[in-house]
Amino acid sequence: MKQLIFEDLLKGKYDGLSPGQRKVAEYILQNLERCSYGTLAKISRDTNVSETTVIRLSYALGYNSFSEMQNHIREQILENNHQTEHDKDMESTYESNLFAQILENDIKILKQTKNQLDLNNLENVISRIIEADKVAVVGFRSSYSAASWFASTLGYLRDNVSLVPMNGDIFQTLLSMTENSVVLAISFPRYAKETYKFVKSAKEQGATIISVTDNKLSPIGCISDLTLITNANRDETGYNSISSVISLLNLIVVGVRTKENIQVKKRLQKLEEFYSNHDILFE
Repeated sequence: MKQLIFEDLLKGKYDGLSPGQRKVAEYILQNLERCSYGTLAKISRDTNVSETTVIRLSYALGYNSFSEMQNHIREQILENNHQTEHDKDMESTYESNLFAQILENDIKILKQTKNQLDLNNLENVISRIIEADKVAVVGFRSSYSAASWFASTLGYLRDNVSLVPMNGDIFQTLLSMTENSVVLAISFPRYAKETYKFVKSAKEQGATIISVTDNKLSPIGCISDLTLITNANRDETGYNSISSVISLLNLIVVGVRTKENIQVKKRLQKLEEFYSNHDILFE
């Protein structure tokens, strides 16, 4: 048992613990270093359970005593500290690693996005989304995951947000577009023709087009009313990393949440009540 990481051991036994034991277990997990040398009485006071409950937790996890559990946690911390020192020694090697290069490129793109961000333009985007009767989010192929994230997240904050399906009847969405509607389109090289065709049709319906793309002269950039620019971290295979795209979209989400604070709070409260009543999430 000694070779097991405490977190993994706890995870395997968690379902069989009593409510009091779970409370202690969660406290220990969040305060490993403190609990590695803390007294039984101190842990008991901090968790507002009896010392017996703390001891019974150690038995339930397979230890012979509270002290044995504490020793195991201490050994784990020492091992982790040793690993941290080893990681520092390997840092110079890691800097030349492929993964480090990708992260460095993402950071570089985020800095470029920050430097070229037009705050007035962003404010206009946020206001238009707030005022819209409905918001359709479209982005096909490599942009679909970003579009899905944004539609889902914005949908927590306001009504009538839809994701245009990559495989399905897009014309139903087009039919509902009005002059008060917004289409937020996401498109990066290699630009998907399906995204452009949808945006062009929505514009003909009178909808406001907001594009998130890499260039104002990109296919959707040329026909958009408002455009937000960032680069995608594209490698030689044509794969686009979307971290910078998500960061830019998140600015819109934060802006909507801030400007519509009261309405958003009411909506989120109703959602939480719904989740609770229908047993949707683990707490």
